[in-house]
Amino acid sequence: MSNNNQPTLRLQPAPDASTVELLYRTFGDVLIPLEKLRVQYFRNLNEQSFVTEINSGRIQLPITTLDTSRKAPKYAHIRHVASLIDIRAYKADSEMPRQQDEPTE
Repeated sequence: MSNNNQPTLRLQPAPDASTVELLYRTFGDVLIPLEKLRVQYFRNLNEQSFVTEINSGRIQLPITTLDTSRKAPKYAHIRHVASLIDIRAYKADSEMPRQQDEPTE
């Protein structure tokens, strides 16, 4: 039996508890308004380019709302933000030895 119509299951690693705790101390809630997140961590992007980067998948961050209205405020869940931070940190760790092994001219 084929399940070709099912979306791909994307399981992210569980974020470090310390990352979640620090984010909670910074933002004070489990739902982080996108604008606060952009100002804190994505200062290099304006509002429109930040949304574009999320929608294109370049910034892999699920967005949620508490209402079905198009004008409803948009949030990122603290666990998703923590996972994004941890994944980027682990990626940087894995790339660091390769950068040091490359010969300099």
